[in-house]
Amino acid sequence: MPSTLYEYCERYFKTVGATILPSDENALCVEITRDVDKELTDRPFYWMWVEAMNENPPNTVLYLQFKEDMQPQEIPKDAKPELITPGCYRLMRIYASAKTRGAFAAAYENQSLLSPYAIFIVRVSFVSDRRIDFLESYAIDLTTLQVYGDVITRLNERNLLDERPLHAQILPVPLDMDQLFSLLLQCVRLDVQDRDHTWATEAHDRLQDELQKLDQYYNSLSSRTSTKDPSMNLEGEGEGESDLSIQAERELRRAELIWRTEPKIEVRPQQMALAYLASPPV
Repeated sequence: MPSTLYEYCERYFKTVGATILPSDENALCVEITRDVDKELTDRPFYWMWVEAMNENPPNTVLYLQFKEDMQPQEIPKDAKPELITPGCYRLMRIYASAKTRGAFAAAYENQSLLSPYAIFIVRVSFVSDRRIDFLESYAIDLTTLQVYGDVITRLNERNLLDERPLHAQILPVPLDMDQLFSLLLQCVRLDVQDRDHTWATEAHDRLQDELQKLDQYYNSLSSRTSTKDPSMNLEGEGEGESDLSIQAERELRRAELIWRTEPKIEVRPQQMALAYLASPPV
């Protein structure tokens, strides 16, 4: 049975128009086009030279294995087997390519009368010395500005097409992106407010504990400096100058600690789509 990584990569290569070549079980052999090659390989100077010289090199062939200890039977001459595992270089490039290509999309339900909806997928992060990420999805009816939450599962159940059906009648509505983003932000704020915020209280307590330890350390450091034999000071270094240096370092460390671990909420749009649907995604 194919692994989840295999199914994801197969779907990616079919979506970007790569040619799937015969391969062993638990492996993918694909011929990729130039634009996909640029996204999956790190050789910008090669492509600069190719385009400057007006060359037309053959397409790159990748042979991806999804199971260890495989002994491939037939591999194209110029291909090198690569083991695909979570976090590997090639998979990270595939993820990055899919994210870039999927940032904006359009979809059409296979029905006769369609209304436009703006679809947003947003990543909300609770950030402190730890991090909690989750995704929220929204659909905004561009005709009524009605907002629907948690829509991805319901959209996956629809018969959506990449191209407009020939028989479909579409209701045109102008886009006001400022208004849409303002409405989206209001909805995200309301959803975030309804979540459990124990994480922020706990993070704030940990921060205060760390600040207290930091203050204790620098207080002890100042105490040792003030009781040190003045005859041990270097020429030109006064006790006041030393205290000022310690105080400046303390404030710098405090500011750094607060910046790094103070609880905060980040909201980052991940994807946007214009979906033409026959009915609301409820």
